[in-house]
Amino acid sequence: MKNKILLFTVLCLSVNLFSQNLNDSWQVGIGMGITKFSTSDAAFIGDAYQFQVPVLSLTMPVGERLSIDGAMSVNTIDDIGLINNSASYFSIDGSVRYNFNAVMEKFSPYAFIGASVVDSKKKMTPTFNIGAGGIYWITDKIGINPQIYYKHSLSSFDSMRSHIQGTLGLVFKLNWNNISKGTQGVSISGVGCM
Repeated sequence: MKNKILLFTVLCLSVNLFSQNLNDSWQVGIGMGITKFSTSDAAFIGDAYQFQVPVLSLTMPVGERLSIDGAMSVNTIDDIGLINNSASYFSIDGSVRYNFNAVMEKFSPYAFIGASVVDSKKKMTPTFNIGAGGIYWITDKIGINPQIYYKHSLSSFDSMRSHIQGTLGLVFKLNWNNISKGTQGVSISGVGCM
């Protein structure tokens, strides 16, 4: 059994060392999200679940493995059948993302840490975030991006509670050369389908 675990670990590390980083370009995303509050927090907020659409994001690489990500979530639809948003939800998120090497050639996982400002009709409240996600690249320019956040609200704030937010979106790779390297110009041909 120990040999199998050791072999599995060596294989995973080998894949991680020799595969490519697929998150090395600017990306723009659009999608949807679902937020889950605990039972006691749902009584305070007004909803156990909330649906957000749109969820917009922009990711900029800042190093070989690091990216900066900005996102915005808004619940513009009050009722989607299964979920009825009785409370509003607006969030602006910022995070630093660590991009792992590609797994199975097309899937690029990542982990992130950051912060948000969340508004739910009561008052803007800061949260501290941690999460993970990944991008499965359907083509070399378009990917599917699931991710999950844990947004921690300090007990000193009485306007928001800690919660989990899951998002699912489409990501479009921008063909911008890394601006910080001073390369030849900008092309946005990767987002022609938007």
